[in-house]
Amino acid sequence: MLKKLIRNEWIQVPVCCALSAGGGYLLSMGMVSGIVSPLAAALAGICSPLYVFCILLGSLLSYCVQDAPEGMQFLLTSLIAILCIRIFFYDNFKPWISGILTAVTCIGAGIMLDVLFQGGGGKLPLYILESFMTGTATFFISDAVQNVQETRHISLGAGKSFTFAICYLLTITALCGIDFEFCNPGRIIGMTITLTASRQFKQSAGTLCGALTACGVVLCSVPLGMPLLFLPVTAMLAGFLYKLPNAFYIPVFFLMQIFSSAVLDSSIGIIRILSELVIACTLYAVFCHVEFRNWISFPVSAPSGQRQVIQQEIFLSRALQELREETSAVMRHLTVSAPPEPEEQVREAICQSCPQYENCWKQNQKQTAQAFQQMHHTPSMIPEALEHCPERKHISDMMHVCTQRRTVREMQNISLMQNREMMLEYLHLLEHMTADSARRRASQFCDAETAMLKNILTRCAVTEEGCFVCKLRSGRYTAEIYSGQEEFPLATIQELLSRQLDTDLKSVSVAHKSQTRYCFYELPAYHLEYAVRSQNAPAYERCGDHADTFTDAVGNQYLVVSDGMGSGSAASLASRIAVRTFRNLTGCDMPADSAIRLMNALLMTETNTENFATLDIVILNADTGELSFYKSGSASALFCRDGEMHQIPAQSFPLGIVPDAPPSRTKLSAQDGDTVILLSDGISEAEYPYIRQLFSQNLSPEQLLDAVFEKAPVFHGGTVRDDMTVITACVKNRNASSAPPPPSRKRQRSASEAVIR
Repeated sequence: MLKKLIRNEWIQVPVCCALSAGGGYLLSMGMVSGIVSPLAAALAGICSPLYVFCILLGSLLSYCVQDAPEGMQFLLTSLIAILCIRIFFYDNFKPWISGILTAVTCIGAGIMLDVLFQGGGGKLPLYILESFMTGTATFFISDAVQNVQETRHISLGAGKSFTFAICYLLTITALCGIDFEFCNPGRIIGMTITLTASRQFKQSAGTLCGALTACGVVLCSVPLGMPLLFLPVTAMLAGFLYKLPNAFYIPVFFLMQIFSSAVLDSSIGIIRILSELVIACTLYAVFCHVEFRNWISFPVSAPSGQRQVIQQEIFLSRALQELREETSAVMRHLTVSAPPEPEEQVREAICQSCPQYENCWKQNQKQTAQAFQQMHHTPSMIPEALEHCPERKHISDMMHVCTQRRTVREMQNISLMQNREMMLEYLHLLEHMTADSARRRASQFCDAETAMLKNILTRCAVTEEGCFVCKLRSGRYTAEIYSGQEEFPLATIQELLSRQLDTDLKSVSVAHKSQTRYCFYELPAYHLEYAVRSQNAPAYERCGDHADTFTDAVGNQYLVVSDGMGSGSAASLASRIAVRTFRNLTGCDMPADSAIRLMNALLMTETNTENFATLDIVILNADTGELSFYKSGSASALFCRDGEMHQIPAQSFPLGIVPDAPPSRTKLSAQDGDTVILLSDGISEAEYPYIRQLFSQNLSPEQLLDAVFEKAPVFHGGTVRDDMTVITACVKNRNASSAPPPPSRKRQRSASEAVIR
């Protein structure tokens, strides 16, 4: 692009040299997770010797301006080594060769710096780890540059979208390291690109750019990333509003982002966040008329393309896992050492120069040490053992100062460890969501049936934004239609599609803003017959528990019970939010594990209230009959087969208590007639033997529910003191008549007990 703008070569070279020196200066100032950003060295690994020299000059200028920070010594040594190597190996290599060459060069620079100049080799493992990360960054940057040179576009086809995503992530991370008092350029550029992507490429591209931006900022610093934690959600919502004029589109995005940033517990002031949003929206208003589609090429949608997308998501998940492991390893090397004990500091600073040192610390060492320990806890009080000491007032004052410094340092270390754990959990969540998304999309797309569905929509005068028909691994048909049409002929389309596919289809729909997702699925082999009931405690007008049952896009059924902290309105709000959020997330095909982790992270932001909630979930796989129990601090679920009852306890915390709170998970292979009961803690465990007797009477879910509620006051001593919620469900197999006879009762019991254990 620069060659097109500047035709004269005598002007091109000075301009490129100036840009290289400026890039080296700026990138060398950036700090990523406590270390200097390696992006300057990664860029030098693919440049000619002249531009590497300019990057080195810019980094040296940054080194002098910042008063020679120790953390930049490895970067400067690596740049010098890369310059020497590029002089002898001037040719452009393949990306993997450039990555390996840069990594080996940086390792050599680290060995020379640590062993020859610093001595001891204590920092050599950290330098080696940084070298591998620099080589990896060089690989992706080289791959992206070569792709742009060959295609003259940013190609988002198979195998390349991940490359450009990593380059974007590295760029945002490096720019965020250049943090000023009034703004952060990385966050501003990231929000501008996310806003543009949501506008020009709708919600999918906006969500991806928002997620990459948030991840890049969090990798740089967790406090910097807190205001952008909900940027992917804001970008997704803004993507649905892309048809609005800019006069409304920009304020809507501004208000959504400032609101989501304000509700988070962040150390960054709201004024700074507000100013960054104003700058980002202004930059978008300036460049919004530029069509970025001219420089971006998209893959052609086809079944093979779908398989490539799945592979990309799997590869991205593995890359995120590797990034999380490498980040964790770097953090282990960057641990902050604890300050010395106040007693030792006072002893070295005052006592060793005192004439009575021999008497205090050799003849009466035990009494003196005990006196110093007493002063450590109460610095203002001088013990009797030190009444004879001429320096007792000086000792007391210094002990007070040292104790305060140590307390502050310990609090800083605790805050640092919490921030690191939160960042690693966020990376783990992104990795988990990407991997599960790829597994869910591993379906066989049907071109002929999709064309037939589009024909039906045309005949029904339906405006659709996307539709497809696919087959699951079990052989069942599923179909999806995305449309913003208000009067959608759901019954007509369901009937016509069922007739064309020669099967019986059921439908569910999920609405978000101006678009609705209509899902059709062929009747599966397994389903649940269930009954639900909630009853509030007599002392409260509202029930603190909440229950819900629903079906996802392919026919899997969900049973959910949540118990909020306490009883009444506050508990009702917490449980209702938990259940509703889980339903909304899983309705968008988010896996249950990821949805629960995200809900826990959201509840953890509520720092002023005890916003805790239990979660008890049962998911029926409609094809295999497998029951998955997800439990977060809830009461034991009850599972019955042939009159034998088994308890499935929760071995995890409720949501909103600790950052890393994965739910306990149990899987059972269900059969026709198996019964499941989900209970809130309002049902006493003393009633479980009575429920065991009910299981042997072959009651329907409604009858079982009535019997449990009827006897509940008896097992509470005659009075119900807490909210009660119960879901009873029975597994039904439509193919039970043609299925082989079940194994003997003895074998069933041993198998189920083995699974539960």
